Amino acid sequence: MPIDLPQMAAFPAIDELFESAGPKACCAAVYEHPAVRWLLGGELHPGGEETTLRALELAGVRAEDRLLDVASGSGASALLAAERLGCEVVGIEYGSEAVRAASAEAEARGLADRVKFVQGDAEWLPFAEAEFDAVLCECSLCIFPAKQVAVAEMRRVLRDDGRLALADVIADHDRLPDALAGPLALIACVGDALPATGYESLLKGAGFRVTAVEPRLADAGRMAERVRDRLRGARLVGLDRLEGSPIDTAGAIELAGLAREAIDAGALGYVIFAARA
Repeated sequence: MPIDLPQMAAFPAIDELFESAGPKACCAAVYEHPAVRWLLGGELHPGGEETTLRALELAGVRAEDRLLDVASGSGASALLAAERLGCEVVGIEYGSEAVRAASAEAEARGLADRVKFVQGDAEWLPFAEAEFDAVLCECSLCIFPAKQVAVAEMRRVLRDDGRLALADVIADHDRLPDALAGPLALIACVGDALPATGYESLLKGAGFRVTAVEPRLADAGRMAERVRDRLRGARLVGLDRLEGSPIDTAGAIELAGLAREAIDAGALGYVIFAARA
């Protein structure tokens, strides 16, 4: 059902929240907002379910595994893994409202016995060592301030020979326009994204062996185009700016266009990394 954008709640004050609470709290607030979910078309990362299942396949996640979904957001990927693969899943998410909504969805879909959501910090996972067989982390490591700490935590909670499915935005910042920088770009998963080799170095430094690297450039391009199309639609119905937004609709359309151009040029993209502990 289309969302009536003009009637939506005020957008979070990004600059103030970024300064006062840091990038993780800021990102959590932004991605809980209904306007952002509408813009992304219900897919909070490029490729949606197809890319999630591919990441789990590359990592070799099985029905008998206990899976941790780091930065689980709306819970879509955790619920998908439980439904399609049959594994037990724990999702950890920084935003309290996302945890509440994901838990309610698990209950509504009859999956509460296999899927649990908890509030917590990816850089300080509230789990014991070697508690999981596999870890999934999608489109979120790029926004963590202490990436090496977060990856080390993923390794800590994995059993020996445990598997990691990491999918994230990659960026060559030397080739990106200045507009794709700053707090807004960070929240859009661009500002602090690494090149593919940067993620591989992080994984190896934490004791992982990278087993697969699969670019998903088309997924990234489709997502950027979808966001731009929805922004154009919002402008056509007279929405020039969402209350509280740091950027007007025309400016957001321009940024989405710049992102699409960067993807086409190979300076921005999305990649799946599979690894073993």
